[in-house]
This record gives sequence, structure tokens and C-alpha cells, in this order.
Amino acid sequence: MKSAAPEQSGSSRMDYVDHLRIFLTALVICHHQAIAFGAPGSWYYIVARPEDTLSSVMLTIFVAINQSFFMSLFFFVAAYFTPASLDRKGLSRFMRDRLIRLGIPLVMYFFLLNPTLVYIVRRFRDLIEPGYFRFMAASALECVGWGPLWFVLSLLIFTGIYAGVVAWRQRLGRSLTALPPPNNRRILGFILSIGVVTFFVRLAYPVGTELIGLQIGYFPLYIAFFIFGIQAYRAGWFDQIDPAQIALWFRIAVALIVALPVILVVGGASSGATDAFLGGFTPQALFYALWEPFLCVGISMKLLALFRARWDIASALTRLLAQSAYAAYIIHPFVVVVITRLAQNWPIPPAMIFLSVAPVAVASCFFIANLIHRAPLLNKVL
Repeated sequence: MKSAAPEQSGSSRMDYVDHLRIFLTALVICHHQAIAFGAPGSWYYIVARPEDTLSSVMLTIFVAINQSFFMSLFFFVAAYFTPASLDRKGLSRFMRDRLIRLGIPLVMYFFLLNPTLVYIVRRFRDLIEPGYFRFMAASALECVGWGPLWFVLSLLIFTGIYAGVVAWRQRLGRSLTALPPPNNRRILGFILSIGVVTFFVRLAYPVGTELIGLQIGYFPLYIAFFIFGIQAYRAGWFDQIDPAQIALWFRIAVALIVALPVILVVGGASSGATDAFLGGFTPQALFYALWEPFLCVGISMKLLALFRARWDIASALTRLLAQSAYAAYIIHPFVVVVITRLAQNWPIPPAMIFLSVAPVAVASCFFIANLIHRAPLLNKVL
């Protein structure tokens, strides 16, 4: 999330990547707001699942499309700036900086913010009596967790591994090999391979199950896109984007999105049998494991090209939003939970509630994040 924005703010390349980070952060907020109103997924505070079919289908498709690419693309963008930062700072300073920018928010969220949010949710559900400090003293350690900062934890792990590999190869006198941009055959090979790997990983860790707070069933794509981000920097992939290639894979992604409702109905999801898609030795699980990387590649390539072509000029507003994106990501669960509480009894379908409050949630997160970013000391971390 933090990437290297403060260090490369003068680069025109950074402008469109900043815009992409803003967009992805907003998408994360909307994603969790959709889950809060009944889309599939786990979240702190979820109201009743939608009873009308249209809301259920709309919210399901929205989060399914998001899940296929947005966090993988986050890892790609974060990784893209990692090699330059490591080369410039050296191993010790680089890791010290990562521990400050990633480790401090991670620890604060795990031990303080997550228990606080659990307390708020329990109060909203009338499960506990008032008394925040009494709750924290008695139950905080039972309510620790990464929450959405699983991404920060994963990024810290990935970055540490990459730094270790670089240091090891330097000791051997070898540099990392920069790979050329993949052609269509290699892209197809990657999609099929990562889909199969994901399918087998989900035999042990179906979607929705966690290991140390991480949904391992999604990690094959996350790891691959982190590696791709490093390769994209080393080999200058952004300077060799082929419009025809992007158009091909994006059309395939769109076709698979259009086909998703039919596949869900045929696979039994319309009757509530969604578990077959989440993992196990089923054709539905294999389809879902392959469907995701097709979308991830097509949508990610399209977004990178689109933002580079059309949003490569910064403004005062976008610079402000970019500076606040990391803090917005960290605090957004509080905003989403409060907005869900305020809107949960509106007498309109859940999909309409979501469409009404999602822009408010995004704007509120960035506004509050900007205030936090201006605070002394916090602005050095966030």
C-alpha cells in the first residue's frame, strides 16, 4: 500500500500508479461495504442476507469480480517499487523502513484497533454492556486479529523474502534475471498453471478458511503477482505494453464475467449450494480456480494501460488522496461498520442501500484518513 510514493512523487509514472492505488483502495472499501449488506464473504458486521434475487446476484457478482483481481493488483503495484527502494537504500535501511511503515500499523491494528472494532460491533448487536476500558482489560487479547491488514502482513513477509533472496544472490555474485514480457502463449500457460495450483491448494484450504488469519486459497495469485511486479520493474514491462495483447485478454475476461451468472445457476449457487465453488474435488471449484486468473490477468492489464494512458497527470486533489490511501485502507473497517449500522434498516433492497452508501463510505474514509495523515508522528508512518 505505501509503495514508494513519497520517494518518487515527481515521476510522471508515479502519477498514474498513484491514481490506480486510490482506485484500488476505494474498491476495497466498496467490497467490504457490499459484504456488509449480504454479498458472500466474511466481515465484522453483516446484516441479513438479501432476500430478493436481484440484490443477491448483483452483490455476488460485484465481490466475485473484485476478488479475482484487486488484491493481486495491489501486490503487483507494491512490488513494482520494491527493487528501486532496496537498491537505493541498501538492505538494512530498506528493512528498517518497511518495519516502520508496515510493522507499526500492523501491530497497532492487531492489538488495539481490531479489539476496539469488535467491541463496537458487539455494542451494536447489544451483546455487551457499556464499558470500553473494562472490555479491553478483560477481553482484548481474545479479540486480536489482522483484519484487512492481512495484506500488510503478507506484504511484509513477501518483501522480507525478496530482500533475503537479493542479499543471498549478491553474496554469490549473481543478480536476479529480468524476464521479457510474456507473450500470449506464456500468459495462457500461466493462467492454466496457477488455476490448477489454486484448485489443489483449495483442497486443503477452501475459500473462507484461514491459516494465521490468511486465506491461503487466494495466495497463489498474490504471490505470482508480487513476483510479476518485481519483474515488471526490472525488465521495463510497462514500457512494452502491447495494446492488442491487452485487448485480447480483457475481452476474454469480459466474456467470462458475462458467463458467470449462468455458471452460478448451473453449478447450483442460485439454490444456496455455493460450497462446491469454494474448494474440493468438484468441477465448480476447478472452474472458479481457473476463472479468477483469467479475470485477474485481463482486468489488471486493462487497468494498468488505461490509467497510464488517461490518468498520468496529477492534481492537488489526487496527490492528497494518494497520501491518504494507506490510512484510508487501515481505518476503513470502522467507517464501513458505522455506515452499515446507520443504513441497515432502510426500507429498500440491499443492493440499492449499497449503491447509496458506498460513495459515502469511500469519501468518509479518505476524509478521515487525511486528518490522520496530518497528525504529528502519524504522518511519518502513514
